[in-house]
Amino acid sequence: MAGKGYATVQLLEDQDDESDDELIVPPTTSKPAADNLLFQDFGHPIPLEDDNVATLTKTSLLSSNMQDSDDDEDDKRELLSEDKKAPSFWSFEYYQSFFDVDTKQVLGRMLHSMVPSKQNYLLTKIRPNPDLYGPFWICATLVFTIAICGNLSSYFASEGNHKWKSDFQLVSLSACVIFSYAWLTPTSLWGYLLWRGNQAGFSYLEIVCVYGYSLAIFIPISLLWVIPFDSLRWILVVIGVCASGSVLALTFWAAVEDDSKKAAIISMVCIIMFHAALAVGFKLYFFKSIHIHKILPPSISTNITSRTSVQHS
Repeated sequence: MAGKGYATVQLLEDQDDESDDELIVPPTTSKPAADNLLFQDFGHPIPLEDDNVATLTKTSLLSSNMQDSDDDEDDKRELLSEDKKAPSFWSFEYYQSFFDVDTKQVLGRMLHSMVPSKQNYLLTKIRPNPDLYGPFWICATLVFTIAICGNLSSYFASEGNHKWKSDFQLVSLSACVIFSYAWLTPTSLWGYLLWRGNQAGFSYLEIVCVYGYSLAIFIPISLLWVIPFDSLRWILVVIGVCASGSVLALTFWAAVEDDSKKAAIISMVCIIMFHAALAVGFKLYFFKSIHIHKILPPSISTNITSRTSVQHS
């Protein structure tokens, strides 16, 4: 074996000289330094540490997730761009935004339209979501309260020995007056502000919304107009005009305050006068004082006519 380059080591056990084994140990030979720099084939790839594997895995997952999120954002942008297209004027979606309010908002706007405040009613309560839901139902309710309460007031005033007949034409007449005022007056004001420059930037829809809510105060007033006291009715007219008219004046003063002083004052006077004319018209036509002449019995009427004829003869 020594000739083959192997070393022999004889192991001796305790009290056993005859049983000896040979252990073959490779000789320790020194390799040149150049051989240590050569690439060697180990047969199997060197396994990576667990931290490196986890890092690579996380990096690949993050990159894939980022690509997926980018794709999702692109899809969302496309959908939003399609949704942002303005609906047609003849479509239902075009008018749907005008009625996008809840009951709490409508009641709050009705309440603040009756109470004057230093804050601008349009800027704080109407903008940025003007609606037509509240103004429409306020006008529709006022039409029926004016017509019904007008008939009731004439009925209570005509109690006695005579016939009373209801006037259903009051419904159509009140509808024409109220809806004309709620649309034509803000349209005229919007055109005037547009002609003067409209420094406040009030839109047509916002002006219509303000005028619609300004009529809310006449709903409870029309119910109180049934009371057959003419002086009380005139007091209610003054209260309604002062309360809602001052809200209108304070609201639209911001649109004309930069104009000349004379033009601004004339604009405010016209707004209040038109509002007062509506209230006075309600009182004079629908709740006018009725003086009933009682019909005398036939026997008394014949005696009166006979006496008058005798006196003339």
